[in-house]
Formats: sequence, C-alpha cells, structure tokens
Amino acid sequence: MQSKIKKMATMAMLVALLVVCSQLAVPVGNVPITAQTAAVMLIALLLSPGYAALTVLVFILAGGIGLPFFANFKGGLGVLLGPTGGYLYGFVVAAALISAISGRQFSWLRSIAGCTAGLLFVYLFGAVQLKLLLDLESYGAAFALGGIPYIFFEPIKIAVAVVAAKMLQSRGLDRF
Repeated sequence: MQSKIKKMATMAMLVALLVVCSQLAVPVGNVPITAQTAAVMLIALLLSPGYAALTVLVFILAGGIGLPFFANFKGGLGVLLGPTGGYLYGFVVAAALISAISGRQFSWLRSIAGCTAGLLFVYLFGAVQLKLLLDLESYGAAFALGGIPYIFFEPIKIAVAVVAAKMLQSRGLDRF
C-alpha cells in the first residue's frame, strides 16, 4: 500500500513540476519557449516508460479539461486542438521513448541519447499539427516556424534534465 501511495505522490509532484515549468514561458510567435520539455525529460529519466507517459498524460488531460496547466496559464480543448497541441501530444510519446532508451541504471550517454530522440518526436508531432492547422505549404515550413527558433535551447534543457535526474537518483529516488 505504501508503495502505491509513494508512486502516486511522486507522480503528482512531477505533474506539479511540469505545470510550473509550463509557466516559465517566453512568448515567441505561435509557440512559446517554455521549460516544459526539460520537465518532460526529467520525468522520463526518473520513471519507467509507462509511468512517465502516464504522468505526462495526466498533465495533458487535466489541462484539456480546462485547468490552467499549459503555457501562459491556458487550458481547455482549444489548446490541445490549436497550433501548440501537437507538441503536447508529442510529450507523451517522448516521455515513454526517453525512459525506454535511458534504461533503469543511469548512464550519461543513454540519457542524452534518449532526450535527443524524445525531442525529435515532440518536434515531429508539433510540426504536423502546425502544418495542418496553419495550412502551411510543407512540413519543412512548419518546422521552420515551430522548431528552428526553439531548438537551440534544447541542449541546455537536456543538460539540466540529465544533471537533475542524476542528482535525484544519487540521493535515493528509485525509478519505478
């Protein structure tokens, strides 16, 4: 029983972290620069694939029903169906993928590789929804609009997430 409570409490704290990181936003065009991807990567590095994806899914569902969990305190189906919705969907896939690649035992290389692979899916899902909703000419144009201005910040976010995961795991946070 205590194990289940500990898992739920850990997941709830990680959802709260993701909400806070969503508010650390700099508005740029249709897609703000946020710390969300750093939080998603940290969640994935700390939890198994299923729990990581579930934690991110709880965040998305809570925001989808209207809680102001998304960037700039937005929430509701309009966000999920809008230009930034694809990035949010990509978070679920990224969380599972990053966790699977990073493995149960911490490894700098696997963690960085996992985060990089996960981000590819975030940008892929984001570009697809941007192209469809903004009626852009190509997926390349969608990536130019919703990827290139932001991608330069990702190595910093990867570094923060990987170092934070290493610190938390070395202090006894067990992966489940």
